[in-house]
Amino acid sequence: MLQTLRSFLNRPLAEDFDARTQFWMAIQSGLYVFLLAGLINGAFRGGKMLTVIVGLSLGCVATVSFANIVLARLLPVVYDEDRWTVWRHMLHTLWVLLLISISNELILEVSGIGRPSFGKMFLMVTTIGLFPIMLGVLVAEQRRLKRNLAQAQVLNQQLDRQPATPVAQPNPLPDATLPQPLVQLVSESGRERLSLSPAQLRYVESVDNYVEVHWLNGAVAHKTVLRSTLKDVATALGQHPQFFRCHRAFLVNLSAVVHADGNARGYQLTLDGVNQTVPVSRSFLSAFNGRLKAQSSFPIRP
Repeated sequence: MLQTLRSFLNRPLAEDFDARTQFWMAIQSGLYVFLLAGLINGAFRGGKMLTVIVGLSLGCVATVSFANIVLARLLPVVYDEDRWTVWRHMLHTLWVLLLISISNELILEVSGIGRPSFGKMFLMVTTIGLFPIMLGVLVAEQRRLKRNLAQAQVLNQQLDRQPATPVAQPNPLPDATLPQPLVQLVSESGRERLSLSPAQLRYVESVDNYVEVHWLNGAVAHKTVLRSTLKDVATALGQHPQFFRCHRAFLVNLSAVVHADGNARGYQLTLDGVNQTVPVSRSFLSAFNGRLKAQSSFPIRP
């Protein structure tokens, strides 16, 4: 039972902290408060109560915008979409509801209308707001999942239709079967070097202050750890257009992609010769899709 609960709380959850998306959600929250509080308190008959309900609604919009937009930019490590999980979202939701409760208390105090204790206010706000917030998250996640699954099918159709020879096109990805200049990946100290053919390199993952370079020697997969950054690796591979930064912590060889699976966060790419899948996160989806559309086909894989 405990293991099941822990697994549920640690389940990845798709979230979009884009300012436009979150502001629209804040507007929806304000409208929800206006309609629900107005109906409960009979505010739509006019009078001072209507003014108070409008104030509570605007306070809700401002509070949700602050929590989901301002804080997300001030604390990017905490509000990392790629690490967002169920338990993180539950804590964040309680934090937002706490801020709304504080806002409500201040507005009612200024208006001179009797207000409940803060404990009762927080309980009431949580009871009213928790369900629509979680429902909205689940609906948005399912919508993103459906969209990404459909796009992944399109990508797989492209992979299945690749021709026997590369199609001539502007700035094509290089043919992996032809000899290519070696690339050199160097550690920060300069003492560690890894020389590879671009066709050997599968993906690079950033882990703390190091990068893990995953590559093939024939059919055997290898991993080399270098003290470096993903940015430095991307610079070293800049002359080879088949390498693409697809995630905060991953850079992938597009020529090695054999399959794509969609999920609510983005894609999971399967590469030739390695077991580990490589994620394409939401923030890189648009650039990734655009990059693949610019290529009418993938080159031959080694």
